[in-house]
Amino acid sequence: MAVVWDIKEIRTDIDQGITYVHYCASDQETSGSGLEIRIYDGYYDAFVEFNPDPSAEDYTDFASLSKEQVLGWVKGSIGDDMVTTIENAIANQITRAKGSSQTTEMPWTE
Repeated sequence: MAVVWDIKEIRTDIDQGITYVHYCASDQETSGSGLEIRIYDGYYDAFVEFNPDPSAEDYTDFASLSKEQVLGWVKGSIGDDMVTTIENAIANQITRAKGSSQTTEMPWTE
């Protein structure tokens, strides 16, 4: 799968300009089937703050915003390098989870 970015919370000022965005990014990988199915997750969440300017030429009214537009602001705010770092960290979480060994045996014998 690919990393999915989402918005968890938005806060606005009195003019309904976005001042705070709580976002997350996640991915999931499944292996096996039936009783042997394993789901491995990677997750990251954080927030960014903005200072909206309603007089700006490119200002978008709150009611006209799309999720994709706000995610674009988030990614633009944190920068391409951080987007890549987050996505790599999520992939590493999944890789580590897949590599961890868990035992289902008991330490005693009957």
